[in-house]
Order: sequence, then C-alpha cells, then structure tokens
Amino acid sequence: MQLRRIVFTRMALILTVMTVLVSGSYGFFAFYHHRQTSQELWLARASILVEGVQRLVLWDDVVALQKLLQSEVAGSPVLQYAFVVTGDEPYVSTLAGGVPSALLRRSGQMRGNGVWEFLDQNDNFMYDVAVESEQPELSLHLGLDRNAIDREVRPLLIANLMISLSVIAVGILLAIILARRTTRDVDALVQALRRYGEGSSAGEESINAESSEVTELIASFKSLAAARNQAKAELLALNTELEERVRDRTAQLAAANQELDAFAYSVSHDLRAPLRGIDGFSLALVEDFGDALSAEGKDYLRRIRAGCGRMGTLIDDLLYLSRLARNPLRREVVDLSLLARQVADELQQLDPARQIDWVIAPELLTVADPSLIRAVLDNLLGNAWKFTGKQGQARIEFGGFMQGDEEVYFVKDNGAGFDMLYADKLFKVFQRLHKVEEFDGSGIGLATVQRVIQRHGGRVWAQGEIGQGATFYFSLREEHQHEG
Repeated sequence: MQLRRIVFTRMALILTVMTVLVSGSYGFFAFYHHRQTSQELWLARASILVEGVQRLVLWDDVVALQKLLQSEVAGSPVLQYAFVVTGDEPYVSTLAGGVPSALLRRSGQMRGNGVWEFLDQNDNFMYDVAVESEQPELSLHLGLDRNAIDREVRPLLIANLMISLSVIAVGILLAIILARRTTRDVDALVQALRRYGEGSSAGEESINAESSEVTELIASFKSLAAARNQAKAELLALNTELEERVRDRTAQLAAANQELDAFAYSVSHDLRAPLRGIDGFSLALVEDFGDALSAEGKDYLRRIRAGCGRMGTLIDDLLYLSRLARNPLRREVVDLSLLARQVADELQQLDPARQIDWVIAPELLTVADPSLIRAVLDNLLGNAWKFTGKQGQARIEFGGFMQGDEEVYFVKDNGAGFDMLYADKLFKVFQRLHKVEEFDGSGIGLATVQRVIQRHGGRVWAQGEIGQGATFYFSLREEHQHEG
C-alpha cells in the first residue's frame, strides 16, 4: 500500500503540475494575444474612421463629427473616448472635461500611426490609438480601456480553468487506476517477502505477475524462496543430526563420568588398602624387630614409609583434581585479602619461629567460588612459603592491579625462582622444576590452580628468575558462561 500511495502521489503531482503549467501558459498567451489583436483591430478601424473625419472637418460639420465619435464610444465597452486634433488644438472630443494636456503633447509628438499605453487620472491602464489623416496636422485618437479588453477574454479563461480542473480530476482517476494496476503485483510480492522474512513459506507459489515489469523480480524471489526452503530443510536435518550427536556424546560423557567415579573409588579404596598395609607392616617391623635391624635396614624402612606418605598425598591430590572438573561453581562475593591473611596465618603457625615479611593488599574483592579460590591461594601462598624456606629474610606479597579492563591478582616471593625456559611446564600434572630432595611436593598443586582459574573463565601465568624469586599472576572473569 505504501508503494501504491507513492506511485499515485507522484503521478497525480506530475499531472497537476503539467496541467497548471499548460493552463497558465495558455492564459498568459490569451491575455497577451487578445490585447495585441484588439490594438490592431482598433488601429484598423481608426484608419477607416479617419477618412470620414477628414471630410467632416473639411466641411466644418462639427455636429456630425461629434455624433460620429459619440456613436463609436457608445457602441463599444472598450472605447472610452474619441477626439480629433487639428494642429495642436482639439477639434472635437467626447471627453466631458476636455482633452488632457498629456494626450495633446503626445499628439504633437506623434509621427505616423501607433498605440500609446498610459495611466489615466484613476490609475487605469489605457491604450491611446492615434491615426493621422492625409490632411496635414489632422489626427484621430481613440482611447481603449485595457481592463475592458481583458474582461472580454475572461469567459475563455474560465472555460480554460474548467477544462484544466476536469483534466486534473480525470488524471487523478487514471492515476488511481494505473497505480493500482501497476503496484498490484508488487504489493503481492511485498506481502510474500514479509511472510518470507517472518519465516513463513505460505503464498510463495501463488504469486503470479500479470505485468511484465515485475516478472523477473518475482522469478528471482521464487528462486530465493526455494533456496531458502532447501537450506531450511538441510538445517533441520543438520539440527536433528546434531541433537542425536549431542545425545550420544552426553551418554558417552555420563558413562565416562561413571567410569571416573569408579576409578576414583578404586583409587580411594583399592589403592589405599595395600598402601596402608605396606605402611603398617613397615611400622610393625620398626617397632617389633627394630633391634634386629641394622642402621641401613632401618633407613630402608624409613624410606618405604616416607614413600607411602607421599603416595597417599599424591592420591589425595589426584582425587581433588578430578573433582574440580565435576563440581558446580558456587559464585559469591569473596574477600581475597581476608582469605590470603587466613592462609598466611595458618602457614605461620606451622613454623612460628620463621621470619617472613607478609605484604597483603587490603580490600581485594571478587566474585568466585569461595572453596575453589581458597584452594588457589593455598597452593600459591603455600608454594611461596615453601620456596622461600632457604631465605634468611623471606618476603611474600599478595596484591592486585588493573590491566586494561581486567583485574589481575598476583603472589610474589623472593625465593628460589625458576628458569623461564621451562615456564610452559609449570602448570602440567607431575611436572616439577625442583628436585624432591630440595623442595617436597606432588607436582599437582599448580595444575589444580590452573584448572580452578580456567573454570572461572580467567587465566594464570608466571614470571621468575633462578635465585630471584617468582611471581604468579591470575585473573578471574566474574561472568563466565562456560565453566568447562
């Protein structure tokens, strides 16, 4: 409908403008042509009258001449006056007040026949038609009212206006018909495109063009609609296949989780049972047969029991790492500064005599899982505590800063440090950059840190130098949709 209104409006506007231009041009031409024609006709009539005027002047028949001029004035609404000039003086005039001096001066200056336009005392435009006779210094003047001449053409102008209005009315009617016929197919196509945009295919086959203007456009639309329907069918089939794959993968994941749970149970019970047996019998040998054992035998038993302890710790860490991937996140506002202070106090209680300069930035708040982020700080601050054990004056710092639009937290120490060439191994399971004899550990702590940070949608990285300490950085995204 919008297109139809636009087409109708433009057609009607063009027709109206053209009709007004043609009608106005015709009216202007009619006025101008009628004025010129009237002047020429009265100039010709004055040329005929001047011969009779000349004879009456020769006969000096003023009465007859006066009647002749008055009859001319009375016989035409256009003619307002008539007078005869001999020499420089009026001879006979129909003007009650006499001939104005301006007309007399015009008569004295005139050479030959002509028409002079002027304003009378009432500010009306007049034409003075003057004709000279063969008798010297004798001329006839006829005064024409231009308004009266224009009134003669008014009926023609009114007829022209009526014809123009009729043409405009008929043109508007034709514009309505043509706009409706022209846009009928386009309107149908627009409706089909609207339904197409809404995702409906109804009406695509019912669009048929009766005019050739939109045939190709409709054919292109039908081709596009067919391609859309085919793509829609393919997408539906692909979605169905994808849903089936998702169901299969979900089932496989559920089975894998069940296997993982079974493995965790096996590790927790089946592996711990023989481990406890080894440790128990080793302890029994030490307590019951310790006197019969040599110093070397006792050392072997000590190493066996220490290995059992490390193995138990390793099992605990592996179980904890496996649970990180399955437990849901519980996000809430966490005071990292308070957690770091609690971890620092607990570490200090392990060795109260140890001198450490703790620097913990205040009021570091974030949104995270409290238990998981506590595990991150336990590992990072615990590592800092461990690797600064050989420093006379240890310093451990926890803080944060803004990096672009990301808030970054860090744990910095002045401990043993590490070689940046092996930085890619830091967060891998069982990868250690220091010997167990130097610093104990299972090699799972930093892998746990990385897994927790990734589940929060953040990242973790480290910088260090051998003998100069290390700094571990991590960021947390407060709104993270993919927990992994």
